[in-house]
Amino acid sequence: MRSTLLSTTALISMSASAASITGSATYLERIALPPDATFEAVVEDVSRMDAPAQVIGRVSFMPAGQVPIKFEVPYVESQVQQNHRYNVRARILQDGQLIYTTTQAHPVLTQGGGTTADMMVMKRMTPPAARSDRPLTDTQWRLVELHGGPVKKVGEQPPPSLLLQSDGQRLTGSGGCNRMTGSYQLNGQSITFGKVASTMMACVDGMEQETAFFKALDQTRAWKVQGDALELLDASATTIARFVAADPK
Repeated sequence: MRSTLLSTTALISMSASAASITGSATYLERIALPPDATFEAVVEDVSRMDAPAQVIGRVSFMPAGQVPIKFEVPYVESQVQQNHRYNVRARILQDGQLIYTTTQAHPVLTQGGGTTADMMVMKRMTPPAARSDRPLTDTQWRLVELHGGPVKKVGEQPPPSLLLQSDGQRLTGSGGCNRMTGSYQLNGQSITFGKVASTMMACVDGMEQETAFFKALDQTRAWKVQGDALELLDASATTIARFVAADPK
């Protein structure tokens, strides 16, 4: 029997309104999910790139079942503002560890988004147990999620990325428009970044996202690597940026 866990937001919305987002999620690998896997879908306000996304609806259930996984996320209609942007994202966890997650934006509710999100494709974030975790340093990390929202690659611009060089504790990378350089200090699971210097190109698109990326680096206080995935956390241990290795094994 499937056990469904609804967030406080979702429970409130169910009593206040019948509004909901429906959809389905899948992944490309031909791998069955374990019976203790948990599926979660969240509807978020992603209007502000410099702040965490605001959750307006969430649904979570275990067992997740098998793909394609159908879901329905209740939300509070009164929280929806027509000049804001909303996305729905999905992920699968096992024992609190992220296995699969959507990495592309799936707009809903406003700006022509509608109330359905069918066949969202999730990418594997945790490699099989036989694979070891990537080293934090000297790995090219590609940014896929920022403050809970998916990261967009803009046109022919390089994707936002980060490389922490073990030699001299230097960082290099791209904000998605400008190249960046800087330094970092590492002490166990703690990490801080020095002031980031960047080129001064003014791209037509993506500047807001780049600014939020640089700000997230300034807020970072800890790190965590699981398989091919890197998370940067702030002082409250909240994940503010997620990356995947640019050359997955």
